Amino acid sequence: MSPIKRFLLIVALTMMWSPSFLFIKLALQDFPPLTIVSLRVTLAAMILGLVLLFLRRGFPKDLKFWMRTSIMAFLSSALPFSLFCYAEQSIDSALAAILNGTTPMFTAVLAQIFVSSDKMNTQKAIGIALSGTGLILLFAPKLIEGMSGTSLGMMAATLAAFSYSMSHVYGKLFTVGQKPFVAPAAQFMVNALMIWPFAFWYEDVLNLPMPSLSAIGGICGLAIFGTVLAFIIYYKLLDHCGPTAISMVACFFPAVGMLMGFFFLGESFTLGGLAAACMILLGMLTVNGVINLNFKTAKEYG
Repeated sequence: MSPIKRFLLIVALTMMWSPSFLFIKLALQDFPPLTIVSLRVTLAAMILGLVLLFLRRGFPKDLKFWMRTSIMAFLSSALPFSLFCYAEQSIDSALAAILNGTTPMFTAVLAQIFVSSDKMNTQKAIGIALSGTGLILLFAPKLIEGMSGTSLGMMAATLAAFSYSMSHVYGKLFTVGQKPFVAPAAQFMVNALMIWPFAFWYEDVLNLPMPSLSAIGGICGLAIFGTVLAFIIYYKLLDHCGPTAISMVACFFPAVGMLMGFFFLGESFTLGGLAAACMILLGMLTVNGVINLNFKTAKEYG
């Protein structure tokens, strides 16, 4: 896959995942965290299951596939989805997005240790530094004003980012090569089995009040955009892309959110925000090899 096509898929993945923090806030109006995650993954599993049924495509029957799917399900969705829902009860969405932006740094370290095709080099280091700096600059005004958040909430969001980084590396090592739609469908089926028992035990799901349309819309948005479409693209990228490059989407989430707020909500748009978004984009282009700084000579970028 060419660097440009790979980058365009990463942009598409960014567009699917970026509204997730907003959808979570909407869903939290009427649903507790574990119930949100359970509904999200169950709806995603149902949609992907119907796609597989239409394609007459089944799941592998070997135990190794289901063991690896279970680990991937826990690292890439069950744990981080739950942690972010918990975190956003006590921290701002903007702060959650900043902490999620630490994912590329965690991923780069883990990939350096475990993924031979995704070793750190000067070009990737510069790209990560550019995007990280752009992320800080994007939120500089809010950082100066001060953002609310508890220590537990911030720790939960940081742990979620680390879980995402582990899933990127684990997925590259153990879940690539499946037919389209199979891996994400299996993952969310396993997720539903993992999380529903805890939701029923801790959140008394059957006695929750009737939710509002906005909360239901948040669940549907999370399931369709942040889960089904996002993970279809994500698993395709895993086959052709290194975990560090994939993880860069976390830096661009806030920039996309800023643009969406400008176009759809009439929010302010500043030159500083534009410059920060351009710096994040430049970092993503650099890490993905679309912009080649000529520091690399032999191997292709993961």
